[in-house]
Parts: sequence; C-alpha cells; structure tokens
Amino acid sequence: MRISGKSGLRVTLAGLALTIAAGALMPSPAQALIRYPYCMKVYTRDQYEDCSFSTLAQCQMSASGRSAMCYRDPFYEGRPGTPYVITQPRVPYSPFGNIDPDYDPYRVAPVAAPSPHVRKHKRKTRAH
Repeated sequence: MRISGKSGLRVTLAGLALTIAAGALMPSPAQALIRYPYCMKVYTRDQYEDCSFSTLAQCQMSASGRSAMCYRDPFYEGRPGTPYVITQPRVPYSPFGNIDPDYDPYRVAPVAAPSPHVRKHKRKTRAH
C-alpha cells in the first residue's frame, strides 16, 4: 500500500513532530562543568567564542590561519597554571525536580527489630 498526496505529507509531518517532541522531552544527564583558562573568539559571519583550551599555545594553534583571537578567560576560577577546573552543578539533576543533595541511592536502610509488644498469633486448625 502506498500513501501519496496530502495524506502522505500529513503522515510524514506527524512522524516528524512526534520525533521532535520525544527528543525535547528526553532528560539529559547531569554533567560536571569544566572550565578552561583560554578562549578563542572567531570572527566569521557567525561570530562565536570557544573556551575549551588548557594552554595559550593550544588556542593559538587552533586559531592559526583563521580570523580568530586568543585570550585568557577573565572569569576563570582556577589557580594560574592549572589546565582546567571541574565544578559540580549547584543543584543535583532530577527529572522530577530538586532532590536532596545528601541522598545516596546505594545506602541500605536498617531493618527495624520487631517490637516486643507485638504478639504472634498461632493459626487455628480445624478438626476434620
């Protein structure tokens, strides 16, 4: 069976819309933030900055032959000479909202001992 014409276009557009919606709803994992000390600003039609360089030499090699400029990131929080700084996000990620930062999913909860006030009942048996 072949779908053609307007109905085929509708089916294609509906499938595309479902794919886009599913991709938008997928949660992304929490990631550590890595900050590097050197940035490169590229001067093209779409100007952009790339702050992913540990050394000035790395940045200059990447900028070589391009309309680009390297500079030290003024917001870099690491000590001078450190190649990068890893910082954890402020709030742990959860698709269900904020969670307790001290929550450990691998911690086993202790089992409470039975209370001495609870009596065990014997089963009554029927005589046949």
